[in-house]
Amino acid sequence: MTINGFVNEHSVPQEFSEAVTYLLACLRQYMTASEIERVRGALQLALDTCIGISGPRPIPPLEHALAVTTILAQMHIDAVGVSAGLVFEAVDADQLSLLRIEQELGSATARVVGSMARLNILERQKQNVADGVASGQIAQVSGVRKAHDDREESSTKPRIREAMRKQQAETVRKMFIAMADDPRVVLLKLAYRLHAMRNMCQSSYQGDPQEMLTMALETREIYAPLAGRLGMSRVESELEDRAFQILEPDKFAWVQDIVELESKQWRSYVERVCGILRTEMDALGVKAEISGRVKHLYSFYKKIQRNADNVQDLDKLKDATDISQIHDLIAFRILVDSTPDCYIVLGHVHSLWKPKEGRIKDFVANPKPNGYSALHTTVFCLDDQLVEVQIRTFAMHEMAEYGVAMHWHYKDVGDHASASARELLTWLRQLAEWQRDLHSVNTSDTDFVEAIKDDIFQEQIFVFTPKGEVKDLPVGSTPLDFAYRVHTKIGDKCAGARIITQVGGDDGERLVTRMVPLDYELKSGEIVDIVTSRTAHPTRDWLIFARTAAAKSKIRRYIKTNERHINIQIGQERLDRELKAASIARGVEAMTEDAENWLCEEFHLDDFEDILSAIGADDIRPRAVVVKLTELWREHRELKESKENADLPVVLPNTSVKSTTAARLQVAGVSGLLTKLANCCCPLPGDEVIGFVSRGKGVIVHRADCQNIARFREQDRERIIAVNWVSMSQPRYLAPILITARNRVGLIRDVAAVITDIGINLMSINSHSHKNREQVLVTATLEVDNLEQLHRLFVRLEKVKDVLRVERDLGKPK
Repeated sequence: MTINGFVNEHSVPQEFSEAVTYLLACLRQYMTASEIERVRGALQLALDTCIGISGPRPIPPLEHALAVTTILAQMHIDAVGVSAGLVFEAVDADQLSLLRIEQELGSATARVVGSMARLNILERQKQNVADGVASGQIAQVSGVRKAHDDREESSTKPRIREAMRKQQAETVRKMFIAMADDPRVVLLKLAYRLHAMRNMCQSSYQGDPQEMLTMALETREIYAPLAGRLGMSRVESELEDRAFQILEPDKFAWVQDIVELESKQWRSYVERVCGILRTEMDALGVKAEISGRVKHLYSFYKKIQRNADNVQDLDKLKDATDISQIHDLIAFRILVDSTPDCYIVLGHVHSLWKPKEGRIKDFVANPKPNGYSALHTTVFCLDDQLVEVQIRTFAMHEMAEYGVAMHWHYKDVGDHASASARELLTWLRQLAEWQRDLHSVNTSDTDFVEAIKDDIFQEQIFVFTPKGEVKDLPVGSTPLDFAYRVHTKIGDKCAGARIITQVGGDDGERLVTRMVPLDYELKSGEIVDIVTSRTAHPTRDWLIFARTAAAKSKIRRYIKTNERHINIQIGQERLDRELKAASIARGVEAMTEDAENWLCEEFHLDDFEDILSAIGADDIRPRAVVVKLTELWREHRELKESKENADLPVVLPNTSVKSTTAARLQVAGVSGLLTKLANCCCPLPGDEVIGFVSRGKGVIVHRADCQNIARFREQDRERIIAVNWVSMSQPRYLAPILITARNRVGLIRDVAAVITDIGINLMSINSHSHKNREQVLVTATLEVDNLEQLHRLFVRLEKVKDVLRVERDLGKPK
């Protein structure tokens, strides 16, 4: 006697015969005879090696293998994947070698089993790490355990969480690498996780409660979204519901009760609508299969929660919930033979019931990257109830239910792959590359896992290249994310983006193109054309603009490789402008080696390029360097003039301090003495000032609140002297200012226009963004007549759109 002509009755224990029969029935629904013959060898190998395995296993290995393989068969995975599921338990129990699998079942099956075995080792490490950390703690406190229980527990828990998070990150990393090589690995992993969640949801399950919560949370955050990302909606829904049952049992029971109480009414409603649709389809002559359903429990719960403003407390949620006011809970599905029939049915549904504006989605013309195709519409159905109607072909339905597995079922791989299959395989390869990039820039384990949840598995938008290719990105993505999604080289040279949209008018629809900045938030359906430039390159500001971890990792990699060179270039430009604006020197190139070495000692850096790099990285303000150079020049001049030492090297050629020969001051009640204005604080007539007697140069006049004066009071108090403004006949005075504003396009243009309108000469202007990218700091050096003119300018500048604050730059740290 044989079981369906497969395996001899002596090979299959009686308790497993029913499971084997059901598995074979599932396989015959979609496999060819040759594929089934291949599985036959795997089943025989599993029977030969799994029966008789002993050890502390909650489920007998053969039972486990058959249960997981049945799930794989329900996913419609191919013979390689099913064979791997059958023999993996024997490999995991060290009863079967990969070499034997390769010899008897082929290299593809051996590769999948080997990848799964490596992932399982990491899973065990994660499960055992808590016990290991806790055991170590107990051993250390042996003898004094009772006295320190609370303290040890509080110190152990963070270590356990950290160790488990590290193991989780490593498992996810390995899984993504394996997925890129062969996505059957992740299908096998999903089948095992689904079987584990089904077991944990049984009332007879006696596992560790903490382990259940950990697995359920990981399922909700990683595995269910991953199934959705692979187009496996059936697996995604069940994983979400199982995790919901374990993580929030009270809410699960409440939602389940609601569904059961309302099911009679909803069942009647579904039957009425389905009857109307069947009659209409028959009248049209369209062969159609029609069904209706209530959305699965977790989706139903999220809908209730959104309607209750995301209330978390169950009692408050119950009070805030009115089921009669919650719409769009019922979905109808119409399956037809061909794509043209989909559009015929859509038009007829809209003739029956009014569609809700903005809720018609055409995933047939523009499929999702995971291969999903369908027409979606939401209509005001019977009794004015909002319901969703999904229209697909039977082939589209299979793809929606089984996702990535269908690409192998239809041999949709290699050069003959469809566009959706190529896009999915490209995504898998990019996923592996992206996780390697994260690893190379030393991303922490916690950040890596959070990036996975936030970047890959959250709600997606779908945007298009000018050639019509669909690219999926997380909500909130920018042109930078899109550019790097297309290609790394495109991202590195991104200078902007053009958004192409269709606008309707009296003369018909037309395409409108507009330029957008790098921080523009893309919207689903937009056509994005990236503008590149040979001179464009990633900067630290790009890390603020980019939304996805994939783009950020590539930007960091570029900066890490080129950062020093970029920062030196930026720092030299900033310091050059500041030196020329302050009339200290002709620029950085005019500085002597002695001056550069002295600055290195002052800032505790090894060489002058380190200073320029620090300025470019915003670690040192160029104004601080100018202040120190001014001090250096003054000290050398004083030393030179007092000792009349002609051999003293000139440190800063062509330096000058703004003289006040025309702006006379009264020093200690006496007019006509030699005075000069200090460059560190740039005092203006009308400021409260104080003097510092310099040997050979007269009196250097500072603002009373200048930082250098505070230092002079400590070191050379006797050289501090009172000064007062007597007259102001000098035509212009230097006045550095700071403007804090919200970052926007055209800000510098508007600021410069106001300065010009008021008749003030703009010597230099510069800006850099704050870390939160929402604000920008603008520094400018002006030539003004007096303090009153500067105050008038401040009043005008504060009225400029998005300007938050205007103040003088007094050389103080901000």
